[in-house]
Amino acid sequence: MRKNIQTKSTNGIKVLVVDDEIGIIDSLSIFLKRSGYDFVGVTDPLEAIEKVKTEHFDLMILDFIMTPIHGDQVVSEIRKFNKELYILLLTGHKDLAPPLETIKRLDIQGYCEKSDKFDQLLLLIESGVKAINQMKTIKEINEELKDANAKLEKAYLDSIETLRYTVEAKDPYTKGHSDRVSEYSVLIGKHLGLNEEDLHTLKIGGLFHDIGKIGIPDSILLKPGKLTPEEYSEIKNHPAIGVHILSNAAIFENIIPIVKHHHERYDGLRISFKT
Repeated sequence: MRKNIQTKSTNGIKVLVVDDEIGIIDSLSIFLKRSGYDFVGVTDPLEAIEKVKTEHFDLMILDFIMTPIHGDQVVSEIRKFNKELYILLLTGHKDLAPPLETIKRLDIQGYCEKSDKFDQLLLLIESGVKAINQMKTIKEINEELKDANAKLEKAYLDSIETLRYTVEAKDPYTKGHSDRVSEYSVLIGKHLGLNEEDLHTLKIGGLFHDIGKIGIPDSILLKPGKLTPEEYSEIKNHPAIGVHILSNAAIFENIIPIVKHHHERYDGLRISFKT
């Protein structure tokens, strides 16, 4: 007796039908092929689980009462490794359907009674396909946004990196200072158990914390002797200048507090500059 039936799609949707009655598989094969779906029919629920592990399916239609395991058990196993598969459950009678709590817990998108006409099932499938296509579109948009944001962040980082190197070229005394601050900040952050996002913020904040020195005159920044009170006041403005530079790019929003307050202590007092 046949256990697998497969047809090719014309609409890009791949459907797995699981029912231990070959007659149901045959009927749905004709019905779904006519509707343009890529159809795979399986009579063994255990084999269906393995197929979902190794192949991509957009939608699964499965019977509830099967042997050796029921449909809800099939779904329970699949949900351990696949949370996205759209699942419709077939029942011989509505009184044989699993409890509503089980349907919600297993994230089963719909169920209906078996019928020779498949009218209700067709509506559920069409609704499911619309939801699947919407999710595909959302995923594509999210991937495009991630890619665009990554490229934008790199462009900004490259630009600010150029400014950072310009600052260090102006002040050889602090050459490599920002790299060391960044490295030590990340090490401290790891010791404190910070997550990857916060460690990334520390790394970028350390690299760019002195970016505001680009706005300090060389006569002050490179002065070999002691600064006058006026010069000292001027150089204390470099955190604010750095904030002004970075505030034009939203991607630097998280590191602006680091740049703004990197000469402040926990008690609110300012850390002294070299004078």
